[in-house]
Amino acid sequence: MKKRSQNLFLPGKGNINLKVTILQQDLLPKLQSVSRSVGIRATLPVLANILIETESGKLKLSATNLELGVVKLVKAQVSEEGSVTVPAKTFLEIISSLNNNELILESSNEQLKVSSKNFAATINGISASEFPAIPLASEEGILLDGKLLAATLPEITFAAAADEGRPILTGILTEIKKDSLELVATDGFRLAHKTVVLESGEQNFKALIPRRTFEEVVRLISEDLGAEEGEKVEISTSENQNQMIFKIGQTQLSSRLIEGQFPSWEKIVPQKFENRTIVERSEALKAVKLASIFAKDNANVVKFETKDNALKIVSEAKELGAQETEIDAQVEGLPITIAFNARYLLDVLSAATRSQIAIEFSGNLSPALVKPIGEDELEYVIMPIRLS
Repeated sequence: MKKRSQNLFLPGKGNINLKVTILQQDLLPKLQSVSRSVGIRATLPVLANILIETESGKLKLSATNLELGVVKLVKAQVSEEGSVTVPAKTFLEIISSLNNNELILESSNEQLKVSSKNFAATINGISASEFPAIPLASEEGILLDGKLLAATLPEITFAAAADEGRPILTGILTEIKKDSLELVATDGFRLAHKTVVLESGEQNFKALIPRRTFEEVVRLISEDLGAEEGEKVEISTSENQNQMIFKIGQTQLSSRLIEGQFPSWEKIVPQKFENRTIVERSEALKAVKLASIFAKDNANVVKFETKDNALKIVSEAKELGAQETEIDAQVEGLPITIAFNARYLLDVLSAATRSQIAIEFSGNLSPALVKPIGEDELEYVIMPIRLS
């Protein structure tokens, strides 16, 4: 990667009085977006605040919880350059309650005055000098298609662990190898893997990026880039290499990377199968949703039974009752009976977007491999449940 000569997103300045005129309809959506990254249960009071400052004739909003930091530039009329931090919750509630009017933001010492037609409020804040600096990109980044990234990430991120019990598993293994992007996520019970072909390049990197970071990236792409074709997301690293920086339109997101060794995921993916069953994804999704009604009271267990030209999906609970649904299928190989957690099946069937899926079984106690038909670059592995 090439060294970056300049960056729009500079660290916060000391407390200097500012004066800005801005439209409420311009400020509100940016403020709502930045507020998602505020430290809600932070030990440092300033992390519950938004840093408001001026830069290059625009208003700059910043928030961080020390794991994730977001900076947005908003068009505004700047009369005086300055900075201040104010509680995000209070500031957002005030701006949300005002009409689509012109607003004047003025800071004095550690206070921000918000005024418009027939309204004025003063918010007590904290000095901008106490706000942590949000890391900057140190190098020219890798450019990825925003629309493609927004469509790809939800196919993968759900498979990463949501709790912090095993921090490594809350990350998405992200590797760029010149002309491909490879993403892998697992929580130990299921795995998602996708390879995306990129425009050829000479850049390579490998990192473990938190699930929550990628979920926020998808939201920011939707807000900042929408469905526009050709818009790029720039990915780069901070100077000390422990932060990943995403540049999305007029927004920068920085994320702390997860340290540690990701599991040898290639060993988990089955290489052989004794049964391959192809079904319509929408029919399988409906059938598993029905099965999950009864599975809730039985450890979420749903049983698959392959038959000639059919897949039977069974669930039962002692007190509630039982159900079975049979859907059409193309079945090759030996008959098999295997059980899964219904939630893991639903996640995979919802994330895949192709009309048909192939399920490859290696045995009733072996992981099953799920592949959308017509999308060789995407695959899922689901661990079975031992039937008593």
